[in-house]
Amino acid sequence: MRYLIIIYAFLAIQFVGCAKADKHRDCTVVTITNSAPGCGGWGIVVHGVKYPSGNIPQEFQQDGMMVCANYELYEDMRMCVCCGGTWADIKSMRKF
Repeated sequence: MRYLIIIYAFLAIQFVGCAKADKHRDCTVVTITNSAPGCGGWGIVVHGVKYPSGNIPQEFQQDGMMVCANYELYEDMRMCVCCGGTWADIKSMRKF
């Protein structure tokens, strides 16, 4: 009986640990940069690659700031000098 209680306690701890990890799964650590190759210059750095973004909130526009972001990469098909390439569409951001 004691072993059964220990096994149930272990499973409960494991379940709680996995549930906490799932909440942050859609969040990626990125660095904000003002030198992204886009029209506005603001973007994110992910694994050393700079992606311009047109929708970084004003409160996060600080060069070198590390944030947790949910984003999607897309190909910008506009035909202008500073457009084109792979851009980041920011869905949400939060500070650590």
